[in-house]
Amino acid sequence: MRTSFVGLLLIMLPFFIFHCSSLKEEPAASELNREDLPDQESWQSSIFITKEGRRVAIINAGYIASYQKKQITVLSDSIHVDFYDNDGNHNSILTADEGIVYNQTNNLTATGNVYVVSDSGIVLQTKELRWDNKRQKIVSEVPVIFTTDTDTLLGDSFISDPTLKNYELRNARGYSRRVIKLEK
Repeated sequence: MRTSFVGLLLIMLPFFIFHCSSLKEEPAASELNREDLPDQESWQSSIFITKEGRRVAIINAGYIASYQKKQITVLSDSIHVDFYDNDGNHNSILTADEGIVYNQTNNLTATGNVYVVSDSGIVLQTKELRWDNKRQKIVSEVPVIFTTDTDTLLGDSFISDPTLKNYELRNARGYSRRVIKLEK
């Protein structure tokens, strides 16, 4: 009986050694790269962006992580941005899956299911969008869908003011429901 137990142990020993040696341990806290860790984290929070003391935007996100050395703030878990004009009046809303705020410039890059809806009802859809705080412009370098009450336009890139009234659309195509009178 003892011999069969020892034999079984010798057969099973390589199995245990192989599986135990393949287990990976988690790195110790001292081994983690400090630059990969945020300096501050918050959940269900807001960021106020101003220009010369004037409110430009309010950003709300499910998760916010601030990285001081990289000078960025990472937003995730659904972001919602309210934009305001020079007089402090609300003019549009941006929603996206995630984004990054560049702390020195207050520029914002939003990615994943990005929608901008102006207070006048104009809608912009894209996968990536930038807010250029210095120029006060919304910019997309990827395909967009731009919808008004009468037109639906597709384009390869887009630039606009926050109201979406003054815009440029590269390689525009689409359709319109406008009634056009033809002369005879």
